[in-house]
Amino acid sequence: MRTATILRSAALWPNVVRAALTALPVISLGFLCPVPSLVIALRRRGRADWWAFAVFSAVLVAWVTELAMTPEDTHGLLFAADLLLILLSTVGASVHAWTAWARQSDDR
Repeated sequence: MRTATILRSAALWPNVVRAALTALPVISLGFLCPVPSLVIALRRRGRADWWAFAVFSAVLVAWVTELAMTPEDTHGLLFAADLLLILLSTVGASVHAWTAWARQSDDR
């Protein structure tokens, strides 16, 4: 079978999109963390999905602001804040994309 035929299969294509959206925040180091939430919100148009997009957008703004204002060598509370924001923007966004996409396919 050809690769294009496999990807067009109805059972495999949603999982490929789901995996790509899940990997996007990790691959971009958190800079594209709102994108999976935006895609899910545009497809489902639910209030909770738009709130998730707003939360991840706020995390991105907070992380970029913290990154710009933090000195190069951080210790203590500043390091903890940086670590929390990068974990939220990478792991948090990936987990949300994986679980929210599963709810979306269950709704249909």
